[in-house]
Amino acid sequence: MMTEETIAQAKKATEAAKARLLATFAFVPEDKLNWSPSPTARTAAWIVAHCGVSNGAFATILRGEEVPLPASPTEAAARIRAGGKEVTTREAAVKLLEDSAAEVIRALENVSPERLQTTPMSPFGPFPFAFWMTLPSEHMSGHAQQIDYLQTIWGDCEEHA
Repeated sequence: MMTEETIAQAKKATEAAKARLLATFAFVPEDKLNWSPSPTARTAAWIVAHCGVSNGAFATILRGEEVPLPASPTEAAARIRAGGKEVTTREAAVKLLEDSAAEVIRALENVSPERLQTTPMSPFGPFPFAFWMTLPSEHMSGHAQQIDYLQTIWGDCEEHA
């Protein structure tokens, strides 16, 4: 029972966070899609694509598969940071996010009570399985806020969520 309820909550949170991220992203003007306030900051398209790439990794862990571990946490952080950078169109970013969120949902639907008790390894060490179940939604929610901030930089101070 607890497993079913926990899974249902994680699925609902993932869907809600994806919807919020896409709603916020929908208000990014075409001429700002690949704009960044500095050379080290992500663009709105990159942020959404990064979430898509990350969701793929989260789904791998949720399925109980091993994630290839980089040589060091520094290398892992660099790979994670770069994830999605090559995506520059709204359509590609949205598709990547939609597809990867669906992958997370499918992975959550197959979580067993035994897997819920595991502590999968990540490039940054082991984390309880419950952490991985909530990470997709928390990750997308945090990045939606980054897009909200980018919008204020170019003068859009309306609430779009």
